[in-house]
Parts: sequence; C-alpha cells; structure tokens
Amino acid sequence: MKKIFLINFAAFFTIVLVFTACKKDDYITGGTIENVNTYKDSTTYDVLNSNPLYDTLVQLINAAGIKDKINAQGTTFFAPSNTAILSYLNLRTIYVQNFINQNSAFALDSLIYYLQNNINGTADSMLMYLIDTPLPYSALTNTGALYPTELAGDTAIVSYEFTKSTSIGYYNSNPNAPSTSTPIVSSYPQVVYFTQLWYHYNLSVNNPAGQVPANIGVHDLVRTSGIITQNGILNELDYANPLFFYGTKQ
Repeated sequence: MKKIFLINFAAFFTIVLVFTACKKDDYITGGTIENVNTYKDSTTYDVLNSNPLYDTLVQLINAAGIKDKINAQGTTFFAPSNTAILSYLNLRTIYVQNFINQNSAFALDSLIYYLQNNINGTADSMLMYLIDTPLPYSALTNTGALYPTELAGDTAIVSYEFTKSTSIGYYNSNPNAPSTSTPIVSSYPQVVYFTQLWYHYNLSVNNPAGQVPANIGVHDLVRTSGIITQNGILNELDYANPLFFYGTKQ
C-alpha cells in the first residue's frame, strides 16, 4: 500500500450551545450567534463540499458513492471530522505494521480503495452517520430517542442534553461555588449527542443516553448542530472518536 501524507487539518472546531436567551433558529459559534438557516438553499453535500474542514470527508463520501443518500430529502447527517478520519488511519496503520508489514501504512489512498470496493463493508459503514429522519432541536429530548441508521442493523441514540460541564458552556457566577449556585446563563445550556450503540440499551428516563455504558455504546458530543440544509439537518461530531468509532467496541 502506497504511503501518502494527509493535508494539514485546520484546528478550528465549534461547539453549538442553545440557551433560552437565544431564539430557536439561532446557534452560537465561538461566542457569535449564527442563523441555522444560512445553508437552507444548499444540499447537505454542497455544504460539506464548500467547507475545507470537510475536504477529506467529501473524498470518502465520493469514494463510498453515498452522495445521493446524504442528499436524500428528510435526512440528518452526523459528519465525522477530518481529525476523526486521521485517527482512524493512524490506528489502522498500527494494525498493519503489527500484523502485516512493519514498513507499510494504511493511508488515505488505502481507505479510498476500501470504500470504492466496499471491502469488509467499509462503504456501508459510512451510513452509520446517516438517519432517515430530520432531527431539528424541537424533535430532541434530554433522554434521547432510538433511531435506526442507514447502516443495516445499526441503531443510534440522538439526545439534546442539559449540561453543567464548564468545558462546554456552563459557568457559575462563582467558579469556586457548588453546582447549585446561580449560573451566568439564564438556564443550563443544551448540547446534542450522538450515541452509537454496539448492543441493545434499555433507553428510558431513568436510563438516558448520557448513562450508556462504554461497553454498550459510544456517547459522542456533537460540536456543531442543527444546521438546516435544503434536504435535511447537518451536524458535526466531536473529534475524540475515530472514524467508524474504530476500536471502541468492547
């Protein structure tokens, strides 16, 4: 397998938080209120293709031949980041060097070849990020709901969770005060999560998405959410987990 070098990825990622102080058609990017309708006249694929943050992802979509599925009316796509793709390639390279050839690498061209030929169902696996239902904020709850993804036999939970995490938007007026103190924001901020399930989970108010054990699924933050496109909703997943959530299944 030919070894190639990936283009440097821009280190710019956003967290989208919705507060009661903002209108439901707004979201916050880096402290600036943005309108979720900015891309309503563009397809999901065109939005991705117009943004260099998704340049590698677009190559994978093309190789897998799933452009039309992503652009299907009434869909929600959870876009894996370029960093997640790079993490996957690094992990696959470690495997190749340990078990096949220590001088080889599983690089981007290798992944594209796998996708083009659907080797080991790689192209099909791209559909784990696609849900055949539009999921705006109004459709989501703190508990979450189960949705079949377009990958056959696969299920995910999508939730819209209140958070007290200071790393993603919650701040007390006194940083040393207990969590019951009055925060600066008018209510707890909410963030969207995508939970990839490996096994069955009894989702309920008492067993919400936020409590899915690591041996059942992967609870992944959505860093940019609720972008309305011509055909559906576009979200960007956190970069903490590799593409396909590779290596997380226990």
